[in-house]
Amino acid sequence: MLADRRRTIPGSLEMKSNARQKINPYIVDVKDGEKAFHFASDKFRTSEPQVAKTRAKRTWSEVTLEAVWYNSVIVLALVAWAALILIELFLFPSLEGVEYWMRLGLDAFFVAELLFRLIITDWPDEWSAGNVKYYVLDAILLFAAIAVEIAKMFPDTISLRTDLIVQLSVYFARILIRLLVAYIGLTKGARRLVGGRKRRFQKDGFDLDLTYIEPQLIAMGLPSVDFEGLYRNPLREIVRFFNTRHTNKYHIYNLCEERDYPEDGFKGLVRRYGFDDHNPPPLSLLVRLCDEASGFIRKNRENIVAIHCKGGKGRTGVVTAAILLKLHSDWYAEKALLKFAVMRTDDDVKASKRVGVDGPSQRRYVEYWEKIRHLDPKLVLERLSQRGPRCKFQRLSLFNINVTHNFLAGQARGLAADSKLDEKLLGWTLMVSNYWYDLKSRKEEKKTYIFKAELSGSGFDIRRDGVSFDIKSWEKKSTKLSLTGDVRFQVYPINVGENPKVKPFCEFWVHTTFLSKSGQLVLRKTDLDQVFRNPKIDNEFNVQLSYDAPMDTWDELSIGQARTRCSSDPFDVA
Repeated sequence: MLADRRRTIPGSLEMKSNARQKINPYIVDVKDGEKAFHFASDKFRTSEPQVAKTRAKRTWSEVTLEAVWYNSVIVLALVAWAALILIELFLFPSLEGVEYWMRLGLDAFFVAELLFRLIITDWPDEWSAGNVKYYVLDAILLFAAIAVEIAKMFPDTISLRTDLIVQLSVYFARILIRLLVAYIGLTKGARRLVGGRKRRFQKDGFDLDLTYIEPQLIAMGLPSVDFEGLYRNPLREIVRFFNTRHTNKYHIYNLCEERDYPEDGFKGLVRRYGFDDHNPPPLSLLVRLCDEASGFIRKNRENIVAIHCKGGKGRTGVVTAAILLKLHSDWYAEKALLKFAVMRTDDDVKASKRVGVDGPSQRRYVEYWEKIRHLDPKLVLERLSQRGPRCKFQRLSLFNINVTHNFLAGQARGLAADSKLDEKLLGWTLMVSNYWYDLKSRKEEKKTYIFKAELSGSGFDIRRDGVSFDIKSWEKKSTKLSLTGDVRFQVYPINVGENPKVKPFCEFWVHTTFLSKSGQLVLRKTDLDQVFRNPKIDNEFNVQLSYDAPMDTWDELSIGQARTRCSSDPFDVA
């Protein structure tokens, strides 16, 4: 049955637009007005033609206005203009004739640049964003400065030449306003550069790293303040977006463990479910978040759920896909992940470069969630606590490494391949982190264990012999390590105690109740975090984990008759 479902995925994940129909069948547009949207097939086709694209393809002229080189030229021209004014007024009045014509040349340049902006600027969007007043003021001050230049040609009849205050006021007010306009263009360009291939929301004066995955589900980047707000989503704009478009009918879920921002403007509608970057969430956290978010979405058709981490990609994609699985009972993990990748990526990006969930462990946890999404959340959380079945781990082994130990240790510390390392740093360390749900505190708890590798003799060669860790309990050295819940394995090619900030060589997450009865888990390079994209590591590299399997698994466990299935239409509760 599972294979039959997988066959419904399009044979080619390229999913390019249908040239004959001139419609991309994988895009579901944002609800516009009273128009309803629903899914008609596995290809995410809408029931009506696309009428409200989030953004149109940008022209070369629009890109130019936001380019660093263009605005840098403008800033340099303004600096030269200001320098010529100071030279004339205070330093070398004898050079007045030369600098006068140079300044007239700069005036002509600024007039031409102003006309260029007048022609290509998207005035409705700029009006909505409140930028038009700066453009108008810039034009007025430019022509006022030119009028001052003309007035100098008639010193006997016009007194402006002797009025230093008027001259400086006009000149430098114009410089400040034009710098502000350049700043607006630079920040737009910087945000698009940092946003990369992600689809942006550009409507009603907004230009945000924000995407409607579905009409009631949003994925976005981190709301930022201070300097970071220059190249990420400005917090004030995110506040304005939700409080004008979805007033008091939204919940924002912050997945950043490492970042925070002022939440006052959101009126208490921000929820914190933080976990580490480039990692999946503990399964209990995913259960609680999806239950809360899907319940809020079902409560009212106008309710909106917005998910964000730092970049709005990995962690956001995991949680968004999980919510999609909760809302659509006939969907499966790959379909939900594919939907996120297609909707989050700009239209003109190749399929191979789409923005999606890449981490193997993150994708594995979406598959875990697919198996338990219909179960009663309370019963699931109880099983994810310390009351759940325990798994006894025995040994972790690495094979087919095919690179030297020195190379891996240097790479872990961010050093060049030929750098020399202190011998005391060399070694292999396994860090095992166990996460489980505490029923009393209603939050995730964590405990970490550290093990050293078993290396045999002076002739040991990791390329030939591999690396092996004997996993035993700390409390009783002779027994195996018995754990329940989420387990994170991190392998370091160095002594972590000597360098705590070192990066792991490879890592992966599993949940004890999803381990098979075979007692052995084999993960290939493509199944392991950190190394799955490392071209230096051989494709035959693999990790083998041996364990005593738990007494039961999710597939075999009977949790009564309590199953809270949701319809493919989240509002169909019949």
